[in-house]
Amino acid sequence: MFSAISKKFQWAEQSTLASLHDRPWSTIKMACTARRQDVIGVSLLSLSKLTDCAMDVNDAFSKLNEQILSYRYGSEDERKGGLNLINTTNLSYFDSIQKSELFRLKAEFLESLGGKTKATQAYCHAVQLCPTYTRAWISWGNLCWSLADLVETQGRRHMASSSAEDKEKKAANAKKVCQYLAQSMGCYLEAIRCDASEDSRINLPRCLIMLAKDGSCPGLLCTTFEKYATKLPSWIWLTWIPQLLSSLCRIEATSAKLLLQKVLSSYPQSAYFSLRSFYLERRDSERAKQSTVTKTTVNTSVLCAEDLMSNLRKCQPTLWSMLESILEELIIRFRPSYEEELLATISALLQRADSQIDHQRRANNSDEDAVRASFMKTLSRVSEKFFRVPNGHATPLKDQKAKKTLEFTMQYKDSFERDFFIQDDVKKKQLSLDDIFSKLNNWKDMLEKRVSSTPPIIPMTSMSQYLSAFSNNNPDLWTGSCDPPGSNSVESKKDSLENDKDSSPSSSAKAATKAAIVASAAVAAASALEGGGGSQGFGWTSVEIPGQYAPNSCSDAKPNPELHSKLIKFDTKVEVFQRNEHLVRRIGMVGSDGKVRQFLLQFAIPYWTKADERTTQLHLLLGKCLRKEPISCRRHLWIRSNAVIPIAQRLRMIAEDKSYTTLQDIFNLDCQLNGRDPLNSISAFNESLKTAVVPEESEMSLLNMTNKIDAFNKVCESVSSRLLSNYVQNRYATAELYFHFQRAFTLQTAMNCLLQYAFMVNERTPSKFIMNIRNAHVLSPDFRFSYTNQGFMDDIKPVPFRLTRNIQDFIGPFLLDGVFTTTIASASTAICKNEREIEQALQLICRDDIVSWYLSKSSQREGTQRSIQELEYQLADRVKKNVALIQSRFQHCSVKSLKDDETMKHDSCDYRVKELVSMATSTRNLVSMPSNYAAWL
Repeated sequence: MFSAISKKFQWAEQSTLASLHDRPWSTIKMACTARRQDVIGVSLLSLSKLTDCAMDVNDAFSKLNEQILSYRYGSEDERKGGLNLINTTNLSYFDSIQKSELFRLKAEFLESLGGKTKATQAYCHAVQLCPTYTRAWISWGNLCWSLADLVETQGRRHMASSSAEDKEKKAANAKKVCQYLAQSMGCYLEAIRCDASEDSRINLPRCLIMLAKDGSCPGLLCTTFEKYATKLPSWIWLTWIPQLLSSLCRIEATSAKLLLQKVLSSYPQSAYFSLRSFYLERRDSERAKQSTVTKTTVNTSVLCAEDLMSNLRKCQPTLWSMLESILEELIIRFRPSYEEELLATISALLQRADSQIDHQRRANNSDEDAVRASFMKTLSRVSEKFFRVPNGHATPLKDQKAKKTLEFTMQYKDSFERDFFIQDDVKKKQLSLDDIFSKLNNWKDMLEKRVSSTPPIIPMTSMSQYLSAFSNNNPDLWTGSCDPPGSNSVESKKDSLENDKDSSPSSSAKAATKAAIVASAAVAAASALEGGGGSQGFGWTSVEIPGQYAPNSCSDAKPNPELHSKLIKFDTKVEVFQRNEHLVRRIGMVGSDGKVRQFLLQFAIPYWTKADERTTQLHLLLGKCLRKEPISCRRHLWIRSNAVIPIAQRLRMIAEDKSYTTLQDIFNLDCQLNGRDPLNSISAFNESLKTAVVPEESEMSLLNMTNKIDAFNKVCESVSSRLLSNYVQNRYATAELYFHFQRAFTLQTAMNCLLQYAFMVNERTPSKFIMNIRNAHVLSPDFRFSYTNQGFMDDIKPVPFRLTRNIQDFIGPFLLDGVFTTTIASASTAICKNEREIEQALQLICRDDIVSWYLSKSSQREGTQRSIQELEYQLADRVKKNVALIQSRFQHCSVKSLKDDETMKHDSCDYRVKELVSMATSTRNLVSMPSNYAAWL
């Protein structure tokens, strides 16, 4: 067809005829598709048919590029042929970007053939031809990274020896590694400066990881980072604000402070909550250690955070004052009562007891004395924390908080110390584990009755007069109205208009653009005269509803604050309900877009909040991988992060509207309708297990497993497996709506199960299985990695993920085999295809998580700057092994080709996922989980 069209217009000029490039474009596109499907012969055959076709320069370059790429991953002779094809190409017809791409490909061929020095020269030539070509900078950075890794591997051979000569070699190797890494970091950051796309921003975690190679003091890498990173746009760091805050405790504190200052000046509300929480936590930690550590060493991170807060207060006093007033009200008025905090502590102790006893049973280790001593120490610390008598309690108490503290202490202190013999060391040793657990359960029941008296709905006026009276106007939303003072967005647009040589030559278009800019400047000036918030308009002083910046949002692209929903007022009602055995408050924020966004105010230790922040980063990272690959896009797979906003050290906000419910809530509702106690099932199961203790003999162990299975089956007779199905069926009347919800729920549950298996987060109790009844979105609350005592991820679990009776029954056998398993396999394959791009980000997240976990468990809370650095060096090997374990689990679930494996030719390509499903639904594995897992639901 294309030949007939060209023949019809043979009378035209050759240049005009070459513009009819439908045939070249179609052929090149088909060759590209064939190459990506690894059908190289078809690709080359398609390109060979373009010899008798007129093409313009761009089509000729595309054809040449496809021919070269066809040889890139072939044999050595084929790669030499591709290199010769590049060397024999006449470059005079191509533009600078095309020439740079050809030299980049030449460097890749040279690198694959072992000529790394010549490859470096080719990359240098590529960036000289086009200094703004991003792909050349990224490829050059990858080469320098591989060279640094090679030198570091060679340097490990001299680690065991302690001779003077080997020490010199080690020092020379370390210096060489830093030089290669500095060059690699410069290439990555320069690529982002040229084009801040996703392909270039994916290397930001790698740059942050490199900084640890500088040692105990700032060196070449920190200097390079400060030189290039401060020139980048501030919005690219929004995703990695938690890492920048933790960098204030390391040697790169100066660079991190400059970057955070840029972020706060451009997007103050994106980092304010995290910065404030970090500052308060570090300040309290430093005050607690002030007597043992010198002041000059300790206060580095505190001074940096305090300086950032002070600058924000000076530059934007109106916004700072409004945010501080709101946060102060949330902290004071919505803080959990002392009874709630004590109940949460006792519940955590009981949960820890179940997991610890279960771990000992699996390890055949019954060291009861050590467990009892550990619990008694913990109970002593609990007593000291909650029942502390204020100094000078005989004087009149003016503070309401001090009055409540004294009343709580007088009411519960004597009973608590009498039950657990806190002051009597002799009787304390006579307590058995059963006595401790029994008394803890009695305290839990008593506190639950006290806490349950809280009304489910409380008016906002009785909680906080300030928040109930808070009101804000809907701001103007022209471009630049939310820019902070000093950004000069209007003036920069005027300058860009005058200097833009590639704009439309039409005088009317230029006049219209100029008139629009003048109008924006006039509106901004009028707003300044009215006192509406400075030279840029009223928008930047308006409080935004939290959770609209990365990583809490679904995208990490450049934000537009003028399009964000602004806080107009708070909802008039506060809901109070129980979640994860804790009492939580739900507040509503009315936005300028008319929507009411719901947030849960939860009591949590700092490690939990930090872990949830890293979880949002992880979801955003994996969501990118799913959007990039066709195998996951065709199945509409997605992961949505849940916004987590730290308010104080032990208080946080989590975005969750009223349509979310838990599996535990569904079970409690059924028990309420049938007049049963929800705790009866756990009590019945535990009573059956008391008579069956795991001995060392294998015959008795088998008998004990039989008793567990009998107890489990007995509980299953009283708990229906269709609780979830009936609950959803009551919400959706028609079969079509029910099926759509069922299929969406299957997709989301499969994604959730994959993350549970890959990151070893499989202790999912019914209260932690949360779903949205409107769109079947399944949340991952309290998504925390489980570690062994040595710091490795705990991969010894009976079940890989939660797929209990009610979930399995609701999904059904057809969706379980046809959608559930294929979803896990497809998502794993998509993530594995981007394994190299996300490896450093996983390493960064795992490093911060294990350091935070260690500091939360260690008696030495937040250490000094140097101790944190040393701790990271000690845990570096464990971090690498944990990341390798995570990647191996994704590989385990990915689609496997069975062509080369004759033993598996009769199995499906997702047979390993089916094995995991059978493990998750096995009765023998389910009864091995702790009783609070509630495997019968």
